[in-house]
Amino acid sequence: MRIAFAFLLLAAVVSPPVHAGGDVTKFEGVQEHCVQVGKIKFGPNTRWSNCSVTKGRWFATLDFLDLYQAQYCLGKGDGECDQRALLVFANRAYTPNAKVILQRIDPGAAEYDDPLLVQTKYGDILTLSARFPGGSVSKSYYRWRSGHWIPVDARGWLRDLSKRLPKGEMIKAKAEVWPDADSMSAQATLYSTGGSGASDKVAKVELGLANDRFIVKKVTLTQKID
Repeated sequence: MRIAFAFLLLAAVVSPPVHAGGDVTKFEGVQEHCVQVGKIKFGPNTRWSNCSVTKGRWFATLDFLDLYQAQYCLGKGDGECDQRALLVFANRAYTPNAKVILQRIDPGAAEYDDPLLVQTKYGDILTLSARFPGGSVSKSYYRWRSGHWIPVDARGWLRDLSKRLPKGEMIKAKAEVWPDADSMSAQATLYSTGGSGASDKVAKVELGLANDRFIVKKVTLTQKID
């Protein structure tokens, strides 16, 4: 279930295990102006001479804790984005400060989806997604546990899936198959081990979550629909 506005009984303080732990800034302006937090440093004598916010908005609320995204274009003064960054800020209502709880930095050609927070029977899961030219995608997942955002392994389940496939069927070693946290499922196109290319089957996978990793619960093979 997607969380658009939910008052959940969570701990009062967000304390994530990623780049920006402890980075606090004034809340006013975080949706319009770049701030130097975590690995984001810009200006004279830094890696990037300038920074601009390309998108900033609220995207969810957890127990009176408002979550905001800010997408940055980091450049070297030539008008191009050398790299992009996606930052997630947390602000408790009517308080003056915001804290960076998560961030990721990607090549300048990346485009970010809005952060997606969903409520599942395994807990609350946050997905950060970047899309690249050519159609490739990179996603990172985090689960709320005991007052912390914990990274979730989103690739190990593919090895488990490979072990469950019938003889002659396989998935590519670097297949871009990502979990859908909203439905706790995934879908993978299969390939023939004989080298003849794509199979006519698709593996529909029901996923669970254990030990901070996605796991395979059930696999159903279906015919691929062109």
